Amino acid sequence: MSVLSKSCLFASCLLALGLACAPTSFAGEASLRHVKVDIGGNGPVSQSLSLPLNKAAVIELPIDARDVLVSNPKIVDAVIRTPRRIYILGMKQGQANAFFFDGKGNQILNLEITVAQDVRGLSKAIAALLPRARVKIQPMGDNLILSGTVPDAGTADSVLKIARQSVEKPENVLSLLTIQGKGQVLLKVRVVEMQRSLVKQLGINLSGSISFGNFMAPIAKPLLENGVPVLDQFGNAIFETVIPGSFGTTAALATNNAFSLAGRSLGGTSGSIGYTNFRQGVQQSSIGAGISALERVGLVRTLAEPNLTAITGESANFLAGGEFPVPVGRDRDGNITIEYKKFGVGLGFTPLVISKGRISLKISTEVSELTTQGALQLSSQPVTDSNGNVVSTVPGLTLPALKVRRAETTVELPSGGSMVIAGLIQEKTKQALEGVPGAKDLPILGALFRSRDYQNDETELVIMVTPYLVDPTHPDALATPADGFSNASDLATILFGRLNKVYRAPGTKADGRRWNGPIGYVLE
Repeated sequence: MSVLSKSCLFASCLLALGLACAPTSFAGEASLRHVKVDIGGNGPVSQSLSLPLNKAAVIELPIDARDVLVSNPKIVDAVIRTPRRIYILGMKQGQANAFFFDGKGNQILNLEITVAQDVRGLSKAIAALLPRARVKIQPMGDNLILSGTVPDAGTADSVLKIARQSVEKPENVLSLLTIQGKGQVLLKVRVVEMQRSLVKQLGINLSGSISFGNFMAPIAKPLLENGVPVLDQFGNAIFETVIPGSFGTTAALATNNAFSLAGRSLGGTSGSIGYTNFRQGVQQSSIGAGISALERVGLVRTLAEPNLTAITGESANFLAGGEFPVPVGRDRDGNITIEYKKFGVGLGFTPLVISKGRISLKISTEVSELTTQGALQLSSQPVTDSNGNVVSTVPGLTLPALKVRRAETTVELPSGGSMVIAGLIQEKTKQALEGVPGAKDLPILGALFRSRDYQNDETELVIMVTPYLVDPTHPDALATPADGFSNASDLATILFGRLNKVYRAPGTKADGRRWNGPIGYVLE
């Protein structure tokens, strides 16, 4: 074959190929214009079906169905009873769709199916047990969503508990319930403490001395001034002692009956009596007695009234006091790290309105104060160098202790009702007798050889709580301790000793009125 013939053959093949491909391309573009994609749910024959798990639905078709297509047979199963009656079974929670076609391939029905937990029984149970609740239950897979309104937090909690019993996992229940009742609680707490202390001290100490044996009289000589004897106002010579007199032997005896409870005599009345015998100006014998007596009565009253407001279900905290530093360690550079400990009047609570007028309270209240009893005292420490020389001194440190009255509990009260949540009656008695062994036990006379130290402490503590359901009010209806206050003038302070003026709050009509109950402010 010649080259020309080969070229003509190649050209002829290209022309044939182009003619063959051209009609096919034009036909493909025309067919794409008529393509219809139906994913279900948007067509004229689409419907939705919510099918409870393990329940069935009957589908009645207007014409005979030839083909049925189910997207996920594990979730939905279709049983064709007749060409126009099909059973749909919910096998597993989830979503699927089903398509029904007639003999000509036309779509009869597109069914969007959601298989979820059956909540009709749960809805009936909640409606029967809690008729005031308006609850809607929406299943979503393995979860349940609660919505609607309830009269109070207690009903909401009951609905949640009932719903959680119907699922395998309680955390699969989500509550979006709305509480209609009042949800703002004012808590008033009163902490009242009375302390009474009684101290008695009575002690007698005896002392005596006696000198005996050879007596050496004192040796004296006239007092001279410039070689001339010094005379007194009567003209008698004045002598000065050169060698004092003394006895050969001296014996002394004394009792020391201390007060061990207090560590010392606290005051009161003290007295002494004694007799001394002299011989030529030298004490030969003496006898004496000292007595200490005390009776002290102390009374301490502590009152704290913290008030705090919070909405139902939320926590609130209150502290009126202070913080003191406490060293807790050192960092890697050797610096002391400090934590601050709180003290004072503290209140924390979480209210929950469980029904009309009923309030559940989780309360923590505390009254604390600094005290030296039980305090930690660190003495000063010298700092030495490598040669043992003291180069500086680290000062001492005293960390105070806390005296605390605390109560934590959960109670249920009506609005305006009160309850004592904590109480304490404590009595502590200490008594000590100290004296001379044997002699202190003698009848009557034994009191001369002993001391008595007696201490009695009595404490009574009461903590009361009162919750109130409250509503906001206008600020003009509220009062503060500073309303109407004004300082006294210099003239009134100097002449009458006044710190503030006698005043009346602006606009107050006090005619025919009187104070009712505790006012709540400092009054003199």
